[in-house]
Amino acid sequence: MTQFRKLSITDKVLLYDGDKCKLVSLSDVRFFQTFGNYSKTYFNSGMLIINRTLNHLESKLPGDYFFRANRQYIINLTHVSNVVPVGHSAFRIIMNCGKEIDISRRRSQIFRDALIL
Repeated sequence: MTQFRKLSITDKVLLYDGDKCKLVSLSDVRFFQTFGNYSKTYFNSGMLIINRTLNHLESKLPGDYFFRANRQYIINLTHVSNVVPVGHSAFRIIMNCGKEIDISRRRSQIFRDALIL
């Protein structure tokens, strides 16, 4: 089995979707969204669907910058513009592109523990 190294936020990654191919700085990736066994990858200049699951991506992404918000999304924390409490124990993330992503209740505690002083 091939062992993959964790990526760094300064790395460039090759995103390819069939005949489309793009070299993107990992810091430019805003978020990943599940799309069956694929993932939609949103970055500063567009979106591509890649042949990787969120579980695979989560295992390679730097945890200091990327956070698994729920089953559907992994977000780049450097692209978060606001965090809004929702109810007693959950959060809604507002990305700098305007996209709103809810953090699951289970992941909200991890989010709180990791980011609150």
